[in-house]
Formats: sequence, structure tokens, C-alpha cells
Amino acid sequence: MVLSIKGCGRLTDTALYDAECILCRKTKQAISAFDWLDSIKWASLQEYEKQNHTIHFNKKQLREEMHLVTKKGKVLKGFYAVRRIMVKCPLLFLIGAFCYIPSVPLIGVPLYRFIAARRHLFLSKECKDGKCSL
Repeated sequence: MVLSIKGCGRLTDTALYDAECILCRKTKQAISAFDWLDSIKWASLQEYEKQNHTIHFNKKQLREEMHLVTKKGKVLKGFYAVRRIMVKCPLLFLIGAFCYIPSVPLIGVPLYRFIAARRHLFLSKECKDGKCSL
């Protein structure tokens, strides 16, 4: 889903991630290693919520899927956010470009939601404090 946010002048895209989620932190760490051009600024949603911003999000939705605010002020969520991030990383570009094929979101969106909703199961050994569950 894409929402248009007016009045946002950014130099880079900003990805909001859940710093209390081990899968989210590992995803950020892995993608950052491929972002040689520093085209993505990462911000924990916990810190973002404490600051006064012109863009406000639903707290529940922020924890359910990654949000990306593009430098033009559009908000991308979940699969669409990850797809844009991959296109901006040189080594992930081809995978990201593949995700722009019209039928790919039909699989990509439900797959992203499946993984996000069950993130606590994928890393249960590393997520002992319950922060990974939604």
C-alpha cells in the first residue's frame, strides 16, 4: 500500500523498523551490509514515536510490517518497502527488480505477512523476552 505524504523533503529514504524485534534488527543489519550507496536511513520506530514528526503512523501497523518513507514523502509498507530497499542496494537490485513484475506481489505480499506474523517462531531461541510477538 502506498500513501502520499505532502511536505516531506528528504535526501534519502527512511526505513522504520522495530528495534525490539530480533528478526527486524537482523534484517536491518543484513540489508545495511548491501547498501553501499547509503541510500537508506534506518530509524527505530520506538525512537521515531518519541519525536515530533509531521508523518504519524498507527502504532499497531508499525509493528506488523516495515514502513519506508521515500525521499519524495510516499510511505511504503511491508513487501513494497522491502522491494524498494532491495532495488536501492546494488547486490540486491536484480531481486528487487524482479519483485516489480506485476504478478510477483500476489505471492510477495502474503509471504511477507506470513513471515511477519510468525516472526517469533522463526527466531524463538533468540526471542526469549516476547518482544517478537505482535
